[in-house]
Amino acid sequence: MQYKERFNIIVLSDFNNFKNNMYSIFSLLPIKGVLVSNIESIYELDSILNEKKTDLIILNKASYTKDELEYLFNLDVKRISVIVIIDSYFKYKPLFMNFDKGIITIRRPLSINKFLEVLKIALFGNIKKKANNDLKSIRTIEMAKAFLVTYENMFEEDAHKYLESTAMNNRTTLYDEALKIVIKELLEREDIDYEYKNKF
Repeated sequence: MQYKERFNIIVLSDFNNFKNNMYSIFSLLPIKGVLVSNIESIYELDSILNEKKTDLIILNKASYTKDELEYLFNLDVKRISVIVIIDSYFKYKPLFMNFDKGIITIRRPLSINKFLEVLKIALFGNIKKKANNDLKSIRTIEMAKAFLVTYENMFEEDAHKYLESTAMNNRTTLYDEALKIVIKELLEREDIDYEYKNKF
């Protein structure tokens, strides 16, 4: 898959090695170019989104407060994808339940290869959002593919083909199959209560 667009990326990270290697990481993707802007606080996002074109937000903090995440949930990210990287032990159920707002949540430790695949999912989703008003479906498909990449060791292209073939075999839509995967993963891996299913 080739991305012919230039992307504007906002990065917030507590890890200098992660911030310093952003351009190197994006150079491994088939994209035309990228402009990375680093910020120091989640609370800067609202003003930044109002001032400049943004395609992707990446948050990689050592920890998050409930107030920070609630602020994130209430942001008007519109057609922007948001990748939130959290520790393996971090538990805050509403974080995973907000994938329908464009938030893709993944856990550390995260290999560079898996991170690259999640970046592809987010960037492809960003392009789709510009041409399609069905944001709910696109965001659900993004999260499902992110789960398939991180937990099932698929590449982004394989995850997409898997959803397509499953939808074809079951005579359903990509959204239907993506939602099944998201619910399954949330229930089995993230210990999301069955009561949360009402959200869907």
